[in-house]
Amino acid sequence: MAPKPSLTSVHSFWNTEACGTHFVEKSADQRDFFEKYREHRFRTEWHIPLLVPFADGKGKKVLEIGTGNGADGVMFALNGAIYTGVDLTEAALEASRKHFELLGLSGVFQKENAEHLSFPEESFDIVYSHGVLHHTPHPQAAIDEVYRVLRPGGRATVMLYHKHSFNYRARIMTYMRLRVLLKILSRLGRWRCDRETALSRSLAGLRGNTDRKIWEIHYDNFLKAGWGYLKAENFVHHCTDGPECPIAFAFSKTEARRLFSRFQSVQMKVAHFPLNRYPLGQWLPFSVEKFLAARIGWYLFIFASK
Repeated sequence: MAPKPSLTSVHSFWNTEACGTHFVEKSADQRDFFEKYREHRFRTEWHIPLLVPFADGKGKKVLEIGTGNGADGVMFALNGAIYTGVDLTEAALEASRKHFELLGLSGVFQKENAEHLSFPEESFDIVYSHGVLHHTPHPQAAIDEVYRVLRPGGRATVMLYHKHSFNYRARIMTYMRLRVLLKILSRLGRWRCDRETALSRSLAGLRGNTDRKIWEIHYDNFLKAGWGYLKAENFVHHCTDGPECPIAFAFSKTEARRLFSRFQSVQMKVAHFPLNRYPLGQWLPFSVEKFLAARIGWYLFIFASK
């Protein structure tokens, strides 16, 4: 049986590179890389500028939990926010700090565990986290920390993976699980020998789910964890950001409301259905993507006030 994922394993996976780096294949220099990264992020995730209140940060203390390559933090800073970015990994902090430096922006960056932030109570006007808090072992503890460091009247904008989405139901729990099962059955009778090899392999740091190597890693994961690997509550962790990702929870709206039960006001919106990634999707009008994204999208945005 594979060991239970820990914060150490989360750090090891995400510290291989700042989140999103693999989307930019070629760049002339660091400035060019960050320009291409921002263009890619806000083009493919067009909902971010529409849903995230960057302009509301003017003159306010903003905390971002999970900085990635710093693109969203840059948006807050450009809008006049007093910005602080925290991350569990050195890779993200280094990338975000450099991103700000190249644009002549000021910000504070420090290493933090989202479940135990070092800031005093009521330190920030806005707390923002996009696609991060579902990767910590105890998401409720992280949300409680968001509440603690927010000032009364402060607002939190948090994106978590959405359980009642096409990506979760059809792609992860049906297509991907079936394909892994077929891979397992194709090696029937060779599991014991394969397991010895799997146990000796080190972290590849593979991000995303497009590389064909992911099926080999899923098979290795099965050899280490057994048939329980294919259970929904286990399998989802390894199908969002790559098969080596140790933790990735998905939440329904009901479960999300439970996480944010301490907040005074909670609103939600669903987003992100990248239609061009699916067969024939690129030929459908953008209005179809908008319609699907708002109903069965992969991202669940929670807007909560203290």
